[in-house]
Amino acid sequence: MRILKRADLIDVPWKNGGGITRNIASLMDKDDIVWRLSMADVATPGPFSSFAGLTRILTVIEGNGMKLHSDGEVWPADFAVPVTFDGAAPVVATLDDGPICDFNLMFDPTRYAATAHCVTHKGAHDLGTLGQTAILHIIQGNVTLVKSDDRLGAGDTAMCATAPMAYELGEDACVLVITLSPLS
Repeated sequence: MRILKRADLIDVPWKNGGGITRNIASLMDKDDIVWRLSMADVATPGPFSSFAGLTRILTVIEGNGMKLHSDGEVWPADFAVPVTFDGAAPVVATLDDGPICDFNLMFDPTRYAATAHCVTHKGAHDLGTLGQTAILHIIQGNVTLVKSDDRLGAGDTAMCATAPMAYELGEDACVLVITLSPLS
């Protein structure tokens, strides 16, 4: 089990000045991304970076959402609703009502399958199965990891690569739960 606290993440400004990125964790194969987790503050509308060969799952975790425009289509990116798209798609974002923060999962779909959804039901939950990487990101509220009794707050992330993860969701909590499954 790895616990990554929001306070320990390093803010890195975007080259275009439109926001800040915080890398959380990644799996690399030489210089290629196999999968990567990050959070980004988006302060202004603008284009996304291209990540050819990767699938992206983006979830707005703070703010009122944004619209993703690509090749004549518009995908809403609302609070706590994961949006999946091709990392090579030419995406331009417009903000709905002020700055947002989003959580990004990027992964190589030839090597991994991924799921992402948000959970808000108070109580005990299990995430993942043996052989998967289970990722729990706290959007709001407090969560307790059952086996370790660690308490996590907004912006913290827990990862477990060896077994299912059991957690207890507190009152008014919202978490993003992700599984990564190797394809071979």
